Amino acid sequence: MSPATVGPVSPPVTATNPPPVIESIVASASRAEVDTDVTLTATVRDAETPAAQLKFEWKADAGTFTGQGPSVQWRAPKGTQTPADYAVRLTVTESYGTGGSQQNVVNGTAPSVRLHDSPKELENLSMAFLVDFANSSVSPSTCVRDFSDGCRGKADEKSDIESNREHFMITNSSLRFQSVRVSPSGMSADTSVACSFTSRITKCEPGDRSCVVGSVGTVAGDCALTAVYEQQRWWLCTSNFLNGRQVPLAFRSFFSSKPN
Repeated sequence: MSPATVGPVSPPVTATNPPPVIESIVASASRAEVDTDVTLTATVRDAETPAAQLKFEWKADAGTFTGQGPSVQWRAPKGTQTPADYAVRLTVTESYGTGGSQQNVVNGTAPSVRLHDSPKELENLSMAFLVDFANSSVSPSTCVRDFSDGCRGKADEKSDIESNREHFMITNSSLRFQSVRVSPSGMSADTSVACSFTSRITKCEPGDRSCVVGSVGTVAGDCALTAVYEQQRWWLCTSNFLNGRQVPLAFRSFFSSKPN
């Protein structure tokens, strides 16, 4: 008997398992403050595996996540670098086959969240401006570099500093940050700094009998600044001197280009 002829053997048919599809990732806010929650929600579609059986892994360069699955809360703590854009990434894993031996892995990224620590940023802006102002060798243009071009206060402050540089030489200063208030809208703010400047008069205006070149005096009070939020960051808007205490007559024009 002739041996049976065996035809070619076809490989077993393996059912295909398309990977999950991340259709969208939505953040509850595009701008957030440290120590506040941002809710992230992913919409994921998979033909074979219910979303509850998929593994969701959320990651960011800073902060922690609360919750699990397709919707979580992300919070970055104080001390996180700001202002900065932070992207939240999602990895979705589908396990299938015998004992979950096979996997489909897909990745997605949420729109960036602009993160701020507004009180700290506003304090830094205010103090940096006043430190520059207290150094008579720093140019007026450099002093107002963090003022908004859209605020009239920038031109006024530059003019005042130009006058100050022309008439006074600041020899000593004391600055102590006092307070910051951010408006409910998050688009404007006020800060207050206790400030004291000791300076020497280098130039007097004609006819000003109270002014003596070379005399030294101290101006002390509160430096009140306003700020606005533009172009994804804080900018100073105006600077005013308040609550001056016993300002010598010859130093009344220390903060203003127009003598009082």
